[in-house]
Amino acid sequence: MTDTALLGVDWGSSSLRAFRIAADGSILDVRRSADGVFTGKGSFDARLRAVLGDWLGDGVPILLCGMVGSDRGWLHAPYVPAPAGAADLARAMVRTPFERPAWIVPGVSFADGDGREVMRGEEALIVGLQPQRATVCLPGTHSKWADIADGRIVGFRTYVTGELRSALLEHGALATGVAQQPSADAFAQGVRAAVLGVTRALFQARARRLLGTLAPEHAAAFVDGVLIGEEVARETASEVVLAARGAIAESYAAALALGGRAFSTVDPEPLAARGLFELARQAGIVAAV
Repeated sequence: MTDTALLGVDWGSSSLRAFRIAADGSILDVRRSADGVFTGKGSFDARLRAVLGDWLGDGVPILLCGMVGSDRGWLHAPYVPAPAGAADLARAMVRTPFERPAWIVPGVSFADGDGREVMRGEEALIVGLQPQRATVCLPGTHSKWADIADGRIVGFRTYVTGELRSALLEHGALATGVAQQPSADAFAQGVRAAVLGVTRALFQARARRLLGTLAPEHAAAFVDGVLIGEEVARETASEVVLAARGAIAESYAAALALGGRAFSTVDPEPLAARGLFELARQAGIVAAV
C-alpha cells in the first residue's frame, strides 16, 4: 500500500469511517465501524489500531475529525471561532500521542448575539466541498445549516432534528407500536403543518391518527415532515447545497422543493475524505501534487 499518502478518519459519536487516501487526494479504500466515540469501549489508540489494522503498515500520517476531538473524545481540540477556513483549521490541529503521526481537526464555534453554535466533523465536509459562497445543509442527528463566504464558514445554525425524531417516535404519545412505511403524502402534510409551530404540529401526528386522517404506519413520515419542514421554513437562503445521501437526502429534497427552494445535492462521504486531505495539505502533513 505504498500509494497511500494519508489515512483520514471521521469519528463520530455513534460510528466511524476511515479512508485510505492517495497522493492525489483520491479515495483508495473505505472502512466503516459502529465503534463510535460514545458507543465504543477501550482506549482510543487501541480502537483506532483495530480499525486501521494493516493500513498502518506504511507508517503514513493520520488525520481525524469529529467527536473524537470533543471533551468526551480522545483529546480535546478547541474550537476555532467563525469565520474559519481551511488554513485556520490546519493551524489549530492537535497532535495525539498515537504511535504514528496523528492529528485531530478542531471544530468550529459561532456566536450570534446571545446564540451559540458548535460543530465537529461538518467543517471537514465543508472544506471538501470547497464552496466560495453558499448555504450548505448537512442533515444528521444534529443538522447544520452553514453559510460560506470567500471559502470560509462565517456562520451556522443547528437543529436537533435527528435526535428529536428518535425520541418522539420511540417514546411517548407519538409512538405507534406499528412498523412504519414511507409516505410522500404524509410527509407533505407534516411540512405544511409545521406552520402551526413545531410543538403543536407534532401533536397533529397523534390527533390525526386517532381521528382517522393519518394512517398509523405513516406517523414517522408525518413527524419527519414537521421537523424537516420547520428547518426549511426557518432558513432563508433561496438556494441550498444539500450534503446528504439516501433516504435522508430524499426527505430534505422533498421539503426544499415544497418550500420552493432551489437546491443541488452532493454525496457527503467523499467530501469528508477530500476535506481531510486538503487540511493535511494545508498543514504540510502531505505534499501538494
